[in-house]
Amino acid sequence: MKRCNVVRVLFSKEQAKVLETLGNRCAALWNAANFRCRQAFLKGEPVPSYAALCSEFKEHPAYKALPSDIAQEVLKKLRKAWDSFFACLRLWKKGKLEKRPGLPRYWKDRRTGKRLVRLIPVKSPRSYSLDARALSLTLPADLREKHGGRLVLCTKGVLRFHGQPKTLELRYDPVRKRWYAHQVVEVPEPARPARPEKHAAVDLGARVLVALAIEGLDRQLLFSAREVIKDFLYWTNQIAGEQLKLNRTGKKTSRKLRRFYQLRARRLRHAFVALAAEIVRILKRFCVTTLFIEDLTGIREDMDFGPKNILVHNFWAFRMLRNLIEAACARAGIKVVPMEPRGTSSRCAVCGHPVRRPVRHKAVCEKCGKLWHADANAALNILLQGSSKGHGAEATPQKPLAYRWNRHRWVSRFESAAGTLKAASGSRTAA
Repeated sequence: MKRCNVVRVLFSKEQAKVLETLGNRCAALWNAANFRCRQAFLKGEPVPSYAALCSEFKEHPAYKALPSDIAQEVLKKLRKAWDSFFACLRLWKKGKLEKRPGLPRYWKDRRTGKRLVRLIPVKSPRSYSLDARALSLTLPADLREKHGGRLVLCTKGVLRFHGQPKTLELRYDPVRKRWYAHQVVEVPEPARPARPEKHAAVDLGARVLVALAIEGLDRQLLFSAREVIKDFLYWTNQIAGEQLKLNRTGKKTSRKLRRFYQLRARRLRHAFVALAAEIVRILKRFCVTTLFIEDLTGIREDMDFGPKNILVHNFWAFRMLRNLIEAACARAGIKVVPMEPRGTSSRCAVCGHPVRRPVRHKAVCEKCGKLWHADANAALNILLQGSSKGHGAEATPQKPLAYRWNRHRWVSRFESAAGTLKAASGSRTAA
């Protein structure tokens, strides 16, 4: 399977000019080849394939200004962009997309007319070498004399995956004004340990991000989104304040506004990555081999919650969270099985009778008199459905164990209280 290493690239002023030159030349080749593809599409002719683009642009000045491995990878990415466009166009014609997809765009700022320096792709590992401290990159002929044949850059970060190196991309972040190296690595599939089958289930939600039910565990685990929502709304207010200032001056965007958007997205992803890691840690501790996770595709269609739409349609990135959990389970050798979520929140996990919801987070079964936390009940129903066990199997509605986000990691309420008491005793001792 393929994984991606991401490290930050450190550079001097002279090296920054070289990177900008390479990025500008990549944009020039992209724009020239994209113009050729767009004209063919608008005239009703077949869009050139990757092999046809390489053959046609082999003598083009923009192609010759780059090393062959970089120029070929630019054309390959362009062809992939057109393949994605045609796939979306087919979905739109079938009525599965609301808006008609747009053509692949030029790497160009329409306001200033300048090319956008976005990325420098490298096709083959023979043209680069990357380790934990340095990145060595091939250069075009006119830049080799000044830099001794190759461009050597210091790197900052950790290479999390080790295997057969594939392509590399140098991506520029215009908000932070930094370069990042993204390396694709082919790593072997993790071997699943030979142990007895044990199942767990996950219910995804907005206010409770994850409800986890584990076979043989009499309590469910709930990961509350309260602190994550607070942080998300704080940065949303910062974005609104900056937009108000820009409206007063007649501007639409600024680097500060883009920075706020980036901070909000990265902090949310940080919480989700830590959540996926914590779930896998718990699953490994209880020797779980299979995880059932509900598939919520299309659940937000035609949903209107009024003022709460920001939480449902902006904050609740369930697809990103599901992908992160699946990736973490794949690294740990845990099998992930998607499940149909229909009806899991509306019936009792003990007797299967329809439940009543007096408030959003509670479920009451009038037949057996059980009082559930609604998300814990749904997670247990998914577990019973996936493991093909009847209702009542290991279904005991005890008070679930709650986890919260302290902006660094996910901790249980008992761990939080112990940490608070320890910090308080330490401060009193110091005083």
